Amino acid sequence: MQIAIIKDNAVEKVGEHKALFPNVGFPGGVPTESWMTENSVMPVTVFRSYNGLTEKSTPVDPYIESGVVYLHKIEALDDSQKAAAQTARNNRIAEQNRERRNRLLEETDWMAGSDVTMADEWKTYRQALRDITKHSNWPNLKLGGPGTEETDWPVQPS
Repeated sequence: MQIAIIKDNAVEKVGEHKALFPNVGFPGGVPTESWMTENSVMPVTVFRSYNGLTEKSTPVDPYIESGVVYLHKIEALDDSQKAAAQTARNNRIAEQNRERRNRLLEETDWMAGSDVTMADEWKTYRQALRDITKHSNWPNLKLGGPGTEETDWPVQPS
C-alpha cells in the first residue's frame, strides 16, 4: 500500500508501507486507519479517474487534498488537445470496427469460393460489411446485440 509520511501538514515522503516502516507488523498486512492517524501517515491515491476526452492527468509533487495524498492533478484539456483526444478515440474505435468487419467477412469467405453459388442476400450482406466505413455514423457505430433494437451493422441473413 502506498502511503505518505506527513510532517507540518505537508508530504515528507511517499512509498510502500512495508518499505517506509520495515519493522512494523501490520494486522491484515496493511496499516489501519487508526495506526495511520497515530503515526502521521496518509494513504496515497495513485490513480484518479478522469474523462480522457476533456481532461488529462498530470504527475505532480505529492499534495494533500481532503485527507488523501495525490500524485496527479486532473486538468482541463484545451480545445486542440480535446480535438486530438477525440481523433485518437475515433481512430481506436475505427480500428476495432475494421477488425470486427474483417472477422465477419472471414466467417463467410467460404461462400465466395468458385464452387459455391452465393445467394443474393449473402452478397448484399458481404457488400454492406465492405461498405461499413462509409456509414454516416462511422466510426461510432451502434453495436446492437441482445436486448437492443438498433444496430448500424448489417444483419447476417438467416
